Amino acid sequence: MTRPRQKGAGIVEFALILPLFLLLIMGILEFGSYFFVQHTLQYATREGMRLGLVGGRLPNGHGGYLTREESIIQAVREEASLAVNSANISVYVYPVLTDYQDPTNWQDLPPNAGDPGVYMRVRTRYTLRFITPLIAAFFPGGQIIVEAQGTYRNELFDA
Repeated sequence: MTRPRQKGAGIVEFALILPLFLLLIMGILEFGSYFFVQHTLQYATREGMRLGLVGGRLPNGHGGYLTREESIIQAVREEASLAVNSANISVYVYPVLTDYQDPTNWQDLPPNAGDPGVYMRVRTRYTLRFITPLIAAFFPGGQIIVEAQGTYRNELFDA
Protein backbone atom coordinates (compact mmCIF):
# COMPACT_ATOMS: atom_id res chain seq x y z
CA MET A 1 0.00 0.00 0.00
CA THR A 2 1.28 3.38 -0.89
CA ARG A 3 0.57 6.46 1.13
CA PRO A 4 -0.67 9.59 -0.66
CA ARG A 5 1.87 12.37 -0.74
CA GLN A 6 1.48 14.89 2.12
CA LYS A 7 4.18 17.26 1.00
CA GLY A 8 3.08 20.88 1.59
CA ALA A 9 -0.20 19.96 3.32
CA GLY A 10 1.03 21.35 6.65
CA ILE A 11 1.85 24.71 5.09
CA VAL A 12 -1.58 24.92 3.45
CA GLU A 13 -3.32 24.08 6.74
CA PHE A 14 -1.18 26.65 8.55
CA ALA A 15 -2.04 29.31 5.95
CA LEU A 16 -5.75 28.61 6.40
CA ILE A 17 -5.70 28.66 10.21
CA LEU A 18 -3.26 31.57 10.79
CA PRO A 19 -5.69 34.42 9.87
CA LEU A 20 -8.38 33.01 12.16
CA PHE A 21 -5.90 32.57 14.98
CA LEU A 22 -4.59 36.14 14.57
CA LEU A 23 -8.15 37.51 14.50
CA LEU A 24 -8.91 35.64 17.71
CA ILE A 25 -5.78 37.00 19.41
CA MET A 26 -6.47 40.57 18.24
CA GLY A 27 -10.09 40.28 19.42
CA ILE A 28 -8.92 39.20 22.86
CA LEU A 29 -6.48 42.14 23.01
CA GLU A 30 -9.03 44.69 21.72
CA PHE A 31 -11.79 43.67 24.09
CA GLY A 32 -9.34 43.27 26.95
CA SER A 33 -8.33 46.87 26.31
CA TYR A 34 -12.00 47.92 26.24
CA PHE A 35 -12.73 46.27 29.59
CA PHE A 36 -9.56 47.75 31.11
CA VAL A 37 -10.60 51.26 30.01
CA GLN A 38 -14.17 50.69 31.26
CA HIS A 39 -13.00 49.49 34.66
CA THR A 40 -10.46 52.31 35.02
CA LEU A 41 -13.04 54.92 34.06
CA GLN A 42 -15.48 53.54 36.65
CA TYR A 43 -12.76 53.62 39.30
CA ALA A 44 -11.74 57.19 38.40
CA THR A 45 -15.36 58.34 38.50
CA ARG A 46 -15.82 56.86 41.99
CA GLU A 47 -12.66 58.57 43.22
CA GLY A 48 -13.86 61.93 41.88
CA MET A 49 -17.23 61.38 43.55
CA ARG A 50 -15.60 60.55 46.89
CA LEU A 51 -13.66 63.79 46.79
CA GLY A 52 -16.77 65.76 45.84
CA LEU A 53 -19.20 64.34 48.37
CA VAL A 54 -17.07 65.37 51.36
CA GLY A 55 -16.50 68.86 49.98
CA GLY A 56 -12.80 68.20 49.34
CA ARG A 57 -10.57 70.45 47.29
CA LEU A 58 -7.14 69.72 45.82
CA PRO A 59 -4.17 72.10 46.08
CA ASN A 60 -3.50 74.11 42.95
CA GLY A 61 0.29 74.11 43.33
CA HIS A 62 0.45 77.84 44.06
CA GLY A 63 -0.41 77.77 47.74
CA GLY A 64 -4.17 77.84 47.15
CA TYR A 65 -6.87 75.33 46.31
CA LEU A 66 -8.82 74.44 43.19
CA THR A 67 -12.58 74.86 43.20
CA ARG A 68 -14.59 71.77 44.13
CA GLU A 69 -15.60 71.28 40.50
CA GLU A 70 -12.01 71.59 39.25
CA SER A 71 -10.88 69.23 42.03
CA ILE A 72 -13.40 66.55 41.01
CA ILE A 73 -12.43 66.82 37.35
CA GLN A 74 -8.70 66.71 38.14
CA ALA A 75 -9.14 63.70 40.46
CA VAL A 76 -11.02 61.79 37.73
CA ARG A 77 -8.42 62.62 35.10
CA GLU A 78 -5.48 61.70 37.35
CA GLU A 79 -6.99 58.34 38.30
CA ALA A 80 -7.88 57.49 34.69
CA SER A 81 -4.51 58.51 33.26
CA LEU A 82 -3.15 54.97 33.63
CA ALA A 83 -5.46 53.64 30.92
CA VAL A 84 -6.31 56.62 28.70
CA ASN A 85 -5.13 60.04 27.63
CA SER A 86 -6.75 62.05 30.40
CA ALA A 87 -7.10 65.15 28.22
CA ASN A 88 -9.63 63.23 26.09
CA ILE A 89 -11.96 62.43 28.99
CA SER A 90 -15.14 64.46 29.28
CA VAL A 91 -16.20 64.94 32.91
CA TYR A 92 -19.62 66.29 33.83
CA VAL A 93 -20.62 67.27 37.38
CA TYR A 94 -24.20 68.41 37.95
CA PRO A 95 -27.12 68.16 40.39
CA VAL A 96 -29.82 65.60 39.59
CA LEU A 97 -33.54 66.26 39.71
CA THR A 98 -35.70 65.18 42.66
CA ASP A 99 -36.61 61.94 40.81
CA TYR A 100 -32.86 61.28 40.25
CA GLN A 101 -33.18 61.94 36.52
CA ASP A 102 -30.72 64.03 34.56
CA PRO A 103 -31.69 67.63 33.88
CA THR A 104 -32.36 68.64 30.29
CA ASN A 105 -29.16 69.28 28.33
CA TRP A 106 -26.94 68.10 31.20
CA GLN A 107 -23.98 67.97 28.78
CA ASP A 108 -24.16 71.74 28.33
CA LEU A 109 -24.41 72.66 32.01
CA PRO A 110 -21.35 74.23 33.63
CA PRO A 111 -19.73 72.00 36.28
CA ASN A 112 -21.60 72.36 39.59
CA ALA A 113 -20.56 70.32 42.64
CA GLY A 114 -23.63 71.46 44.59
CA ASP A 115 -24.25 72.48 48.15
CA PRO A 116 -24.25 70.26 51.24
CA GLY A 117 -27.09 67.70 51.20
CA VAL A 118 -27.76 67.97 47.44
CA TYR A 119 -27.81 64.89 45.21
CA MET A 120 -25.17 65.09 42.50
CA ARG A 121 -23.98 63.07 39.53
CA VAL A 122 -20.51 62.68 38.07
CA ARG A 123 -20.46 61.29 34.54
CA THR A 124 -17.37 60.57 32.49
CA ARG A 125 -17.04 59.75 28.80
CA TYR A 126 -14.16 58.56 26.70
CA THR A 127 -14.08 57.57 23.04
CA LEU A 128 -12.10 54.37 22.49
CA ARG A 129 -10.87 53.72 18.97
CA PHE A 130 -10.28 50.14 17.89
CA ILE A 131 -6.96 49.29 16.25
CA THR A 132 -7.91 46.16 14.31
CA PRO A 133 -9.80 47.16 11.14
CA LEU A 134 -11.92 44.00 11.04
CA ILE A 135 -13.11 44.53 14.62
CA ALA A 136 -13.50 48.30 14.12
CA ALA A 137 -15.83 47.59 11.18
CA PHE A 138 -18.48 46.34 13.62
CA PHE A 139 -18.63 49.74 15.37
CA PRO A 140 -19.72 53.07 13.86
CA GLY A 141 -16.61 55.01 12.96
CA GLY A 142 -14.43 52.23 14.40
CA GLN A 143 -14.95 53.56 17.91
CA ILE A 144 -17.12 53.14 20.97
CA ILE A 145 -18.02 55.58 23.74
CA VAL A 146 -17.08 54.28 27.17
CA GLU A 147 -19.13 55.90 29.91
CA ALA A 148 -19.21 55.70 33.69
CA GLN A 149 -21.39 57.56 36.13
CA GLY A 150 -22.25 57.75 39.77
CA THR A 151 -24.83 59.54 41.86
CA TYR A 152 -24.12 60.69 45.40
CA ARG A 153 -25.43 62.95 48.11
CA ASN A 154 -23.12 65.67 49.36
CA GLU A 155 -22.22 65.32 53.01
CA LEU A 156 -23.06 68.18 55.33
CA PHE A 157 -19.63 69.80 54.96
CA ASP A 158 -18.82 73.45 55.61
CA ALA A 159 -19.28 75.26 52.32
